[in-house]
Amino acid sequence: MIDLEEILDIVDENDNVLGQKLRSEVEAKGLRYRAAEIIVLVDGKILIEKRAATKAKRPSHYSVVGETVKAVESYGHAAVRGVKEETNLAAMNPEQIGKTIINDKKEKDFYIMQVFVCEGKGKIKMQKEEVDEIKLLSLQEIEKLMNSGAKVTQALVECMKLYKQYKGAAK
Repeated sequence: MIDLEEILDIVDENDNVLGQKLRSEVEAKGLRYRAAEIIVLVDGKILIEKRAATKAKRPSHYSVVGETVKAVESYGHAAVRGVKEETNLAAMNPEQIGKTIINDKKEKDFYIMQVFVCEGKGKIKMQKEEVDEIKLLSLQEIEKLMNSGAKVTQALVECMKLYKQYKGAAK
């Protein structure tokens, strides 16, 4: 089987496509790309992943499901794909709840992040190459985790801010 390297859209700060590059070049040069982050709800709890210790960026950090958007792929498609690949769940009724820019200078990682919320249906099965652990937590438990000194991604922090705004607006 041939392992083809992903091609990503390179975007400006307004999310306009400037061109396409191989993922390795995007990562080496710290170019801005797109990612979808997905808050997956399972029986009223939020699914949190601990990124695999073998990941090049942010190993063993807690996060929501995240997926790099491939060239010409939509954020929504990447979100649904990521949930299936990383958790084996079907992403039911995904809804976009926000968009922000992540500038992680430490990891030289810059991306436009579109955030979704969905219901996860099916039996959870971790993708071992990507995920070391999955937890189902309440929003309060996630906030406690983020304040505990545990390693968490900037994306998790931003997603929880957007989720709280979404929940407040939904009342």
